[in-house]
Amino acid sequence: MSTDQGNDLDVYIQLCKADANGQILHSYNIPQHELDKAGMTRDKVPAVNTLRYVGPTGMLRASRRAQDTVLSKPHAPQLAFGAPEPISPGEVTKLEIGMWAGGMIFEKGEKLVLKVSGHPMTLAEFDILWGSYQPANKGNHYVHFGGEYQSRLELPLLSAV
Repeated sequence: MSTDQGNDLDVYIQLCKADANGQILHSYNIPQHELDKAGMTRDKVPAVNTLRYVGPTGMLRASRRAQDTVLSKPHAPQLAFGAPEPISPGEVTKLEIGMWAGGMIFEKGEKLVLKVSGHPMTLAEFDILWGSYQPANKGNHYVHFGGEYQSRLELPLLSAV
């Protein structure tokens, strides 16, 4: 990734599941029979993390990208938390962003969606927290992929059958 301003950037990623039409799906943390008893439909369930789950997430501040070579595993990078390593505007920087482990089962036609953002995409724990965290990002951020930029998403896949 790169930025056109400043010497750092915060990057947030999220894996989501989408239906065959591309509509992002949520997992509801309330049993359907409880919603039925309350006369509530899923679209009325508040969009907070304790009630809905969108998918696993990850976050990285580019200046803190150095990894601990002893603690890191092939599918689980661990940060070293040493001195910051600022980036220069326009400099393309390799970022390896770990994610919380999660599992999804896919039906025929459903899709895996990778979102990349400059702000948190997880649902807030409580309504009052919506928008309370403001990243220090400046300018435009760019994801570089293809050609000389070997971007990838590594997924350990398991068969449920």
